[in-house]
Amino acid sequence: LPMFGIGGLTGIPLAFNSADLYLHDTYYVIAHFHYIVAPGTIFGLFAGVYYWFPKATGRKMSEFWGKVHFWPTLICMNMIFLPMFLQGMAGMHRRWYDGGQGWGVANEHTVWGLTGFQWNQPISWAAWIMGLAQIPFIINFFWSIKHGEKVNDNPWEATTLEWTAPSPPPHGNFVHTPVAYRGPYEYSLPGRERDFTMQNEPVEPTERSRRKPPAEPVLA
Repeated sequence: LPMFGIGGLTGIPLAFNSADLYLHDTYYVIAHFHYIVAPGTIFGLFAGVYYWFPKATGRKMSEFWGKVHFWPTLICMNMIFLPMFLQGMAGMHRRWYDGGQGWGVANEHTVWGLTGFQWNQPISWAAWIMGLAQIPFIINFFWSIKHGEKVNDNPWEATTLEWTAPSPPPHGNFVHTPVAYRGPYEYSLPGRERDFTMQNEPVEPTERSRRKPPAEPVLA
């Protein structure tokens, strides 16, 4: 979310003619666009795999190797796209590799000892390292299918109905048709011992007095 926020906020200058005349078609636009797209899609995809893996296989992926995968990916993604803001503000054109007015303007200024064009080298190194950081994820994924820690049907203590199905689910998903007695996100209910309450748990009489109207069972 913070990276998505960076992408959103850096798009505001592009909406002003005075700033966009300079930043248009520079590396600044590349950085802005990828801060919007990359974190939301790539990290969202990885999060979904880690989250749903136990339901699909009955086993959990290694948390240690998940961290080994996550941190280099996060750091390198920022090392790739953050310097592009500097390159764009230095005048580097995003469609030219080493020529044109953008090249000349970019190399008149240095940021942390590097000209705009010289920032391509650490960006390239970060891209290679981020690519290599996906190897632990691939190994972790396939290794955990057979050797991962076995988990129960609801290892994340979720509340929604899909977590009432066995892990992995049989044909038809549910052994019995689930019944929803409550909303999908009920956490920390007063009087409950557990911090989460699943949808298929009937509403207790003490809860009905706090509900308007009373919850009625609904076939899923």
